[in-house]
Amino acid sequence: MRRFLIPAAVFLTSLILYLATLAPTVVTIFDDSLELQLAVPTLAIIHPTGYPLYELLAWLTTRLVPLGDAAYRVNLFSALAAAAAVTLFYLTARRLAAGQIPALAAAFLLAASPVWWSQATIAEVYAFQGAITLFILYAFLRWGEENDLTQRRKGAESHEETWLTLGALGVGMGLAHHRLTLLLLPGLLVYALWIDKSLFITPRRWGKPLLAMALPLATYALLPLRAHVGSLDGSYQEIGFWGWIAGGGYGAAFIFDNPFGIDRSLSDLLTIARDQFGWLGVAVMLLSLPWWFRHSRRATLLALIALADLAFASVYKVQDIQVFLIPLFLVMALWIALGLDAVWRAARGWWQATGRRWSMAAAAVLAGLMWVWPAGLAYARWEAMDRSQPPIRAWGVHDYGLDMLASAAPDGRAVGLLGEMTLIRYFQFDRDMGPGVETVPADDEGQRLEAIAQSVAEGRATYATRPLTGLPERFSLSAWGALIRVWPAGQSQPPAPAHPLDEEPMLGVKLVGWDAMLREPRSGPSLRALLWWRVDAVPVDFKVSARLIRPDGSLIAQQDAIPVYNAYPSPLWRPGETVLDAYNFALAAPPDPQTTLLVILYNPLDGSEYGRWQTSLAPALSP
Repeated sequence: MRRFLIPAAVFLTSLILYLATLAPTVVTIFDDSLELQLAVPTLAIIHPTGYPLYELLAWLTTRLVPLGDAAYRVNLFSALAAAAAVTLFYLTARRLAAGQIPALAAAFLLAASPVWWSQATIAEVYAFQGAITLFILYAFLRWGEENDLTQRRKGAESHEETWLTLGALGVGMGLAHHRLTLLLLPGLLVYALWIDKSLFITPRRWGKPLLAMALPLATYALLPLRAHVGSLDGSYQEIGFWGWIAGGGYGAAFIFDNPFGIDRSLSDLLTIARDQFGWLGVAVMLLSLPWWFRHSRRATLLALIALADLAFASVYKVQDIQVFLIPLFLVMALWIALGLDAVWRAARGWWQATGRRWSMAAAAVLAGLMWVWPAGLAYARWEAMDRSQPPIRAWGVHDYGLDMLASAAPDGRAVGLLGEMTLIRYFQFDRDMGPGVETVPADDEGQRLEAIAQSVAEGRATYATRPLTGLPERFSLSAWGALIRVWPAGQSQPPAPAHPLDEEPMLGVKLVGWDAMLREPRSGPSLRALLWWRVDAVPVDFKVSARLIRPDGSLIAQQDAIPVYNAYPSPLWRPGETVLDAYNFALAAPPDPQTTLLVILYNPLDGSEYGRWQTSLAPALSP
């Protein structure tokens, strides 16, 4: 039992770190995390290549863990996978002959490295990929050890076949999860040839490993079984099973000719790698060089994995290239473990060479110094890595999604970017809210405009999520909660204002009503100020500066924008129509009822003021 205590402690310590900084719900819109948080609990098909093994295990987590919402439980799977990976890292470092103390220090250094930590606290596939990578490494290292034991001691009990089978199982798991696994294969093949050339000419030894490798690949059956659900963007039905597992739109063209990609030099990639552990980490890595010469087979395996990953990253032009460098980071952390081990052994040798016994006190001091390093980095990085705080970071996206869904009519249709529509669909699933609200994803502006036009022509209550080229020229617009309501041109019908007015802050532009609503979602209090404008002729171009002023005259918050969430420029207003405008203010605390709402209309070209209007919020905020 004692041999399991330290790995269990590594797992629990890492897990506590990740749970303390875990995203409590949805926290992103335009990346894969949000897709996973909806696809996993509904068993929809994830973007190519499908990630079926990840999806099944994460889905199981959402079913077994009775905590938080669905998004939190998918996030939790990343934390569990990352903690398991850190534990496997410790075991792998020990197999590479690193001492217990150096292996522990390096494991916690990996746990607190920025890219790795970031993937442990949100729904993503890379923590699980890291765990698989380390499982493969550990199994193949054990296989090499067992083979050496068999060669040295004929007739000795050997578990060589077991570890080879487990290594093949790990490769199958990797191939059923992420194509980064392919970057391990050159190093594994060279290592296997070096260990036992006869393996490749003895087909009778292939049976169990091939079967073990094939078993995880069976999880790809999830895709045709869930074809009736499809992918969130609807493209699975177009591409089909084989196109999907082959990578869909993530093929060679995406790798080499991605129009949104970023060209990075080798120096850029090495800088990202250095930032994971700092210059001290680089220096400690260099201390592992003597180990390379004593263990050439293992050193070659690690070097080939690192080089293959670096070569791939140098041609892959995606913006988030850092997550694709995780195999390199894992190898670097292993080299750091071996460098720390060299320090540990040298200190012990020096201590004994001076005629002293290697005392518990000396060992404790050196161990403490090694552990202070990752602890200090974790402390320094905590605020930047903590997805659970502050409230706006932890709950802002969550509250925006609820606000969008609550803003739509029960039978309305929202048209927006795929991420925005996925956020609305997530709350339709998780909260069972607005089941009649239809979502239409369209990332292309032309397609989005036509989808809105078709919806308006059908007489549906239609909403856009953001400004859109061509929209105000064809339609009348109103702010509608967090959304933009789209009306036939000149036919807007906003609700009557709670506080009617008949003010003319600038010539030709009347303010016919206003209201203010205090909102207190999880992300913190906010105030939405509503303004009803009416014009009898096309007004000049103006912007609005809406400000909240304390009773003592100091500024609380300010919003400067084109009316209707920057979507409806005043020169495009139709004479005689009423335009409902809105401004949202994030607040540190609920405002005093005597707070003043100040509205300034000004020329966007030179900032000159056209006119202003102000009022106390008391009529709107008083009970």
